[in-house]
Amino acid sequence: MDMKKKISAVTFHYMIITGGFWMAFCVVTAYAAVFLHGAGYDDQEVGIILALGNVGGAVLSPVLGAWIYRNRKIRHAQLVYALLGLQVVLLIMLRLNPQKSLLCSACYVLYLAFMMPVNALNLDLCVRLERAKAPLNFGVARSMGSFSFVILSTLLGILTEQFGYRMLPLAGLAVIVLQGIGNRLIDTDLRNAESSIPVSEAAATERSSSLAAFVRENKAFCLMLFGTILIYIAHNTDGNFLINLVENVGGGPAIMGYLAAFTAIVEVPVMMFSDRLPKKWSRVQYIRLAFVFFVLKTLAYALAPNIPLLFASRMLQAPSYALYTVLIVGYADEVVARKDSAKAQSLAFSMTTIGSVLASLIGGSMFKTVGVRPTMLTATAFAAAGAVIAIWATYWKSSKK
Repeated sequence: MDMKKKISAVTFHYMIITGGFWMAFCVVTAYAAVFLHGAGYDDQEVGIILALGNVGGAVLSPVLGAWIYRNRKIRHAQLVYALLGLQVVLLIMLRLNPQKSLLCSACYVLYLAFMMPVNALNLDLCVRLERAKAPLNFGVARSMGSFSFVILSTLLGILTEQFGYRMLPLAGLAVIVLQGIGNRLIDTDLRNAESSIPVSEAAATERSSSLAAFVRENKAFCLMLFGTILIYIAHNTDGNFLINLVENVGGGPAIMGYLAAFTAIVEVPVMMFSDRLPKKWSRVQYIRLAFVFFVLKTLAYALAPNIPLLFASRMLQAPSYALYTVLIVGYADEVVARKDSAKAQSLAFSMTTIGSVLASLIGGSMFKTVGVRPTMLTATAFAAAGAVIAIWATYWKSSKK
């Protein structure tokens, strides 16, 4: 790997916004059950709140993406600052009213809805930086997202056990400061990179397809994405209700923090060194392997009888989620026409959001009624069905050319 590219200012600045987003994700999603349980909500109510928030984010993300594509004079930074400002207001309200109520529910739903689109904007920003030939190493930058998640998850596990769930909005506010700094830096990088693009080359950019046309032109890719919805139902059943799995084997918030941190840390080597994977396999073959490991890891989570084995099972996060996350960007660029690559990557992220919505509804109800193991075994069945569909779809010929 070109070390200059690996540690370039652009990569470093992208690491800041990626790390900031995944820290925010840690606060609002990984610790959602901790905060909402503390506020007086049960599992089913937690699931409904997370589902509504994810639906809001899933709707808002493509709307903002399409808007910024049609109005290139609008900067990513402007939209991100607006989203961060709204989050600040909502976090202050959650801090002032951390008890079960309509206001608390509405604030949490909106906080999640305004947090999620930041990642979609970051992914579109990544595409624009790469097209402008900025020295960005996405794998290294994305690995910082996982590493940042590790740091914050560990700290929050300790802090919530000592000071209670009410300190979580304060953590969210601190993370917003970091995101604001990174947003300013990366916007300057984008301006500099795009200023060097020849006018004739910039004008030659093709118009992106409508969503309906995109589906018609990329049936195989869209079928694969449908399979990932089912896979991410399983993935998010664990992620959204991790405290339930931990309490089921005798742990508490601190153990949950360590477990979430450990899960994220095993992702880092795969993401950081993804460009050094053995070349005897193609990108799509590694993605198929990741789909298989999604099934195996969910089964391992379901069957883990104690805390040590629950930790051991988290090692499977590396060849599943980490491998898929870091390779899907390049795979989308391989099989989808360049004019639609940003849409393809945005849709890939949207599938994870849809999976989270369904996991929140299904998991919230099942954890409350049938318990942890039956719920996680059901999640395994979802993952298996999704893997079969997604792998089958990757054998279809691409319509890119």
